[in-house]
Amino acid sequence: MFGSDSNIVCIAGKNQCAIDALKYLINKRRDYNIVSLINNSDTGCDSWQKSFKKFSLSKGIKILKVEELYEFKKLFLFSFEYEHLLKINLFKSKNLFNFHFSLLPKYRGCHTNFYQILKGEKISGVTLHKINRGIDTGDIIDKIDFKININVTSYENYFKLMKYSLILFKTNFHRILKDDFKTKKQNLKKGSYFSRESVNYKKLVNIKKLDNKMSTHNLIRSLIFPPFQLPVYCGKKIKRSYYKNKKIKLSYL
Repeated sequence: MFGSDSNIVCIAGKNQCAIDALKYLINKRRDYNIVSLINNSDTGCDSWQKSFKKFSLSKGIKILKVEELYEFKKLFLFSFEYEHLLKINLFKSKNLFNFHFSLLPKYRGCHTNFYQILKGEKISGVTLHKINRGIDTGDIIDKIDFKININVTSYENYFKLMKYSLILFKTNFHRILKDDFKTKKQNLKKGSYFSRESVNYKKLVNIKKLDNKMSTHNLIRSLIFPPFQLPVYCGKKIKRSYYKNKKIKLSYL
C-alpha cells in the first residue's frame, strides 16, 4: 500500500473516457503512482462500453475504495463520469477535479446529454472544474466546445463528449500537476440544474403525436440511445429522426 505522502493520480469513473485517460497516464513517464476508483455499478464485465474495472485490472492498476483515498496529501483525482458524490471534507487533498459533460453553469447534475439534445442546443461541450461541496458548482478551470448537428442523436453526442473530455484532460493534466492554472467562479444564476429523478425515460419513449415541429424532432433524437432505449411510434422503434425543410422523416429499426 502507498504511504500517505505518496504522489497519487487517481482516475475515477467509467466507460471509454475513463479508460482512455488511464491509458494516457500509463504511457507517460511519471514520478507518481496511478490508481483507479470504480463505480459500484461496474461489474468488471464489458457491455455496450468496456469495463473500466476490467481494464484497470488487466493493466495491473491498483483499485482503491474512496475511503482509502482520504489520507493521501498529494492526491490528484480526476473524475470521468464517477457516479457518487465525493465528501470533500474527508480528503486531505484539495486536488479533486471533474470533467462535466456540459458547458457549465448550464446543465449541472444528471442527464446532461439528454437535456442538451432535447432543448435543441447548437453547441455542446465539456467543462473541467474543481469539485466542491455542491453538485457541479466548483470553479471552472477550462472548457472545450463543439457544434451539435441538427440530426445528431444523444447516443452519438455522448461519444463526442467522451472524446472531448479526453482532449481536455490531456491539455490540462500537466498544468494541474504543476499548479499552473487559473480558475473562474461559476455564475449559477445563469445556469441550470437537473436531478437524477427529473427524467423517466420509460414514460417518454412512446411518441404519441408526430408533427413537424422542431421540438418533436428534438424529443425523438434525445431518446435515441440504443443501449438503454429507443423512442417508439405506432409500435415501431425509431432509430433515426431527420429534420429537413421543416419536416421530420423517421427511420425505423
